[in-house]
Amino acid sequence: MYTADQSRVGATEPPGSPLARRIAALLAPVLLAACTPDEPPDMPAVSVTDDAGYTVALTEPARRVFSVVPSLTESVSALDPGVLVARTRFDRAPELAHLPSLGEAMQPNLEALAGLEPDLVIMWAGAFQRAVGERLAALDIPVYRADAQTIADVRSHLRRLGTLLGREERAAALVDSLDLGLEGVAATVRGRERVDVYYSVWHDPPQTTGPGTFIDQVIEHAGGRNIFGDAARSWPRVSVEAILRRDPDALVIVRNAPDAPDAPWLEGPGWRELRAVRNGRYLLVDGDLFNRPGPRVAEAARRMARFLHGPR
Repeated sequence: MYTADQSRVGATEPPGSPLARRIAALLAPVLLAACTPDEPPDMPAVSVTDDAGYTVALTEPARRVFSVVPSLTESVSALDPGVLVARTRFDRAPELAHLPSLGEAMQPNLEALAGLEPDLVIMWAGAFQRAVGERLAALDIPVYRADAQTIADVRSHLRRLGTLLGREERAAALVDSLDLGLEGVAATVRGRERVDVYYSVWHDPPQTTGPGTFIDQVIEHAGGRNIFGDAARSWPRVSVEAILRRDPDALVIVRNAPDAPDAPWLEGPGWRELRAVRNGRYLLVDGDLFNRPGPRVAEAARRMARFLHGPR
């Protein structure tokens, strides 16, 4: 027999009735979930092939990362800054200042690194760091070996690191932003006469950039022409006499440290005879921006285009 209250809120059913048993069966999973503590979902295993041909396989996306390659440190920071556990002395970005420094990029303090328990280390693919890679392998620390020389390499590393960090969507967005930035710079100088550029990596002995490098491509996007775009090497050493013979319209000079002096050597023999020096048409640039094939190459191209062709 139903009471008036039961008619309003729903009739009760005897505990042993078929309907009660059906209701209990339906509610059991909900009640069990409510009583179970929240646990993070299992993350899938990830793997990529690095530039040395090794398969880098992780049981889950990396959450503690150290990079000895400054450009790829910037890429990791752009993907997920919270995963970095240390830096080298060349990682000078203010947002990385709180991280412990493990010293030189070529020979980091491996004992201190092991104590930080990284689940991924990023290093150069060249033979000069092979011993470091072998020691890390002996410590059972996964290593990603990289060789970044072109803008295509920048895209590739962003995508692969995005996979290793579980940040594929973020990597795709960064690649799109990079491409849009470069295309935007190229659009501002399209149709303008190209400016012959000498890019100074170092002055004693003179070293510059050759064909196909990311800097050569930055010069191209910025409406310039690399005067050593026909060199046989990617980063050739040249003579002052060779620079004089090609007599560029403009110089772009890298400052390899924030406190580096300007460029007093431009007053020396040979350099001071260059048309660009006589006309004062040279630009001192931040090496941390210009010399790193990373997510900021479009910004380097933008600054170079502004120098070569003026604001537009």
